[in-house]
Amino acid sequence: MMDFEQLAFIEKWRQKASRGVVVALDGTRGDIVVTLRVGEGDGRVDLRGRDATGAARKMRLAIGDRVTMAIEFAAKDVTKGSGRGRVNGGVVGAGAMVEGVVKETGEIAMIDCGADVLVRGETLGAVSEGDAVAFTIAADGKAYLIPTRG
Repeated sequence: MMDFEQLAFIEKWRQKASRGVVVALDGTRGDIVVTLRVGEGDGRVDLRGRDATGAARKMRLAIGDRVTMAIEFAAKDVTKGSGRGRVNGGVVGAGAMVEGVVKETGEIAMIDCGADVLVRGETLGAVSEGDAVAFTIAADGKAYLIPTRG
């Protein structure tokens, strides 16, 4: 049974979460690190984040599961980008270079780089919607598994 605080948390992230397929799980360093593949064909991007709530373990997440997940990243070394959406190596995770366009600003900003990537707003500095940016992912993202209705 979930309490009000858990429900409020889930609703906050539900609107910005990505749907995808779990392609890797790494529990060797404590919390589970989940890699979620979003998109189809050549446009697919992997998002990697550390399970922030313990939900991956509680729900017995497995490779191949289709899930909805919000992964929040922190940026560093932010510069002006070319507007081309790309991620070096195709994996948004610690140390990855990301380039894209700001779709939404605020406490959590949304960057379109082939997939919608959620970035803590204060780590991007002064950006506006429509700006082209390039940055490095500072550390493992925080992954929030969003239960789906149904």
